[in-house]
Amino acid sequence: MTPVYLNQVHLQCALGNKLSDAAACYRLGETPQLQPGSDAVPAGFFAVPGTAPALDFRLHQLLRNTLQAAGLNAADCLLLVASTALNVSLLEQRLQQGEKLTIDILPAFDDFAADINAEFNFAAIRIINTACTSAANALLYGQRMVHAGLYQHVLVLAFEPPGEITRAGFSALELSSQSGLYRPFHPQRDGLILGEAYATAILSRTADKTTLAVLLGGYSACDTHNITTTAEDGSHIATVMLQALQQAALQSSDVALLKLHGTATAANDSAEHNGVMQIFGQALPALTVLKPYLGHTLGACGLAELALLFSSLQQGALPALPYADNASLPFSGSEQAVAPQAVVMANFFGFGGNNASLLLRRC
Repeated sequence: MTPVYLNQVHLQCALGNKLSDAAACYRLGETPQLQPGSDAVPAGFFAVPGTAPALDFRLHQLLRNTLQAAGLNAADCLLLVASTALNVSLLEQRLQQGEKLTIDILPAFDDFAADINAEFNFAAIRIINTACTSAANALLYGQRMVHAGLYQHVLVLAFEPPGEITRAGFSALELSSQSGLYRPFHPQRDGLILGEAYATAILSRTADKTTLAVLLGGYSACDTHNITTTAEDGSHIATVMLQALQQAALQSSDVALLKLHGTATAANDSAEHNGVMQIFGQALPALTVLKPYLGHTLGACGLAELALLFSSLQQGALPALPYADNASLPFSGSEQAVAPQAVVMANFFGFGGNNASLLLRRC
C-alpha cells in the first residue's frame, strides 16, 4: 500500500479552536471544562470554546480554509465525510422550534452532500458512518483511493457536534460518566464523556511543510461477537492489530508508541487491555490515551486524536497520565518524547464491533 501524507491538518476541539492551541494545552496536561447537560439529559460534555456558529457555516468555513491553505481546488479532491451523528443536530433544532416529527424534517445524507457541493463541487463525496471508527476508516479508504491512482488528493472531514440525542443514547446505555472524571483504564472508571470536535486533513502522495505524519497502513474489520460490543477476551482486537502490522509490513517491536482507544467503559477497556497484551505481551511500547483531553469525539476521533497527538509530538513531549500509578496498563508517570520517524500504532474501536488499527510514522 502506498504511504500517504497527512497534510493541512486542522482541529477545533474542547482544548481550543486551533490545533496549535489545543496541542499546547494538551502538552501542559490541561483538561477541558465539563459543560453541564440538560434536565432531560444530565450527562455533561466537552464543548469547543466560544459561541457556536451554525453547523453548516462551521463545516463550510473549515473546508474553505483547508482548501485555501493547501492551494487546491475542490474539483481535484475526493471528500470523505466521517461522523456518527452527522447533522442529526438539525433535527433537534427543528423539533425545538416546534416542527412536528415527520419524515420530511429528517436530515438526509444526500441533502448533506448536496449542500456541500452547492458551494465546493468536489470530484466526489462519500460519507463514512461506522460509529467511533468512522474517521479511521475514512483515512484507510482515502489511502486506498490514492494508492489506486483514482485521486491525487483526498480531503477528510471528520466532525462530531454536541447533540442531546447522542448523549441521551449513551446515558440510556449507562455508559456516561456520573463522576465527571474521564479515566480510561482506571480501576474506578465509570464511563465516557462525549466531546465536540471538527477536523480536516488532506491525504496526498507527497509531503508539504505542514505534514504531521505518514499513514503507512492499517486494518479494519467487524466483530460479530454480538450486536453492540467486541469480544471482551480481546481476540478480535488482537486480530485487527496483527493484520494492521502485517498490512504495513511491520513487527510489533517496530512500534514506539501505542495510542489506545480507551473509552473508560468497562467492557471496551477490558477488551482492549486483553488484545494489547496478546500482541505485545511484556514488551509494551510507550502508551498514551487522549480521550481525557478531548472527550470521546465518536466518529471524529480517528482524525481528531491523531491531529492532537502528532501536533503535540512536533511541539515536544507528551504529558504524563495523572493516574498512571493506578492504571491497569503501564502508562508513564512522566513526560514522553517520541523521536522523528518513529512508528505509532493508533487503535479505534466502534460501537457495534467495528475495530480499526492504523500504523503511522511521525514526521
